[in-house]
Amino acid sequence: MSEMPIPYAGHHDGPTRILHLRTRRGAVAKAGVTVGIDGAHYHQRWGRAAFEIPADRPVHVAVSQGSGQIGVATTVLTPEQPPDLEYRGPAALYLAGAIGAPGTVKQRGCLLQLAIFALVPLVALALMIVIVGLLS
Repeated sequence: MSEMPIPYAGHHDGPTRILHLRTRRGAVAKAGVTVGIDGAHYHQRWGRAAFEIPADRPVHVAVSQGSGQIGVATTVLTPEQPPDLEYRGPAALYLAGAIGAPGTVKQRGCLLQLAIFALVPLVALALMIVIVGLLS
């Protein structure tokens, strides 16, 4: 199944190419993503999207979750780089997302989330021990 590319919104008379962007949810994610190509914004679903971009100059690409500034990640794609990018949402909405070449992008905040999830049961157990100690 081929993707129909979204046309470039800026003024450009030179050669073009197709940017293939894959967006992947983090552990906590908003309903969709906003993709910015040289300042033009497109609301997209999670998954794959294709954008027409200039082939003869750098292009600024920004991705965030929802329509706000959550999980923001930006990069500049130069003409020498392959036109394939991957965005990965963070494990917590207050962290930045990550964008880069496919297969190189890691989710930010996984260890922090793991530590928080492990800490909650330990705190609950400690409170129960204190309460039982006070009652006996």
